[in-house]
Amino acid sequence: MLYAASILVSFVSVFLKGFQHKNVIGTHLKATWLTSYLMAAFDVAAVNIIVKGGWWVALTAGTGASCGMVAAIVLHDHLFKKGDY
Repeated sequence: MLYAASILVSFVSVFLKGFQHKNVIGTHLKATWLTSYLMAAFDVAAVNIIVKGGWWVALTAGTGASCGMVAAIVLHDHLFKKGDY
């Protein structure tokens, strides 16, 4: 169960970081503000999982993180098409 939570939390945490990066570059200020709070919450959850699971969590966290970043790029590009500000 801990490793499934690791994949999920890492996916969402890195998804939010990728989404935030694209928000900042595109100056999407409202989205940047909201995403910051979500990032903080998932960072705390990730630390909690790491404390419980140790170094082995890195394997499952890496899987979630890589999928999360790709999903963030695809979704952000879809939601904020060029010219839509």
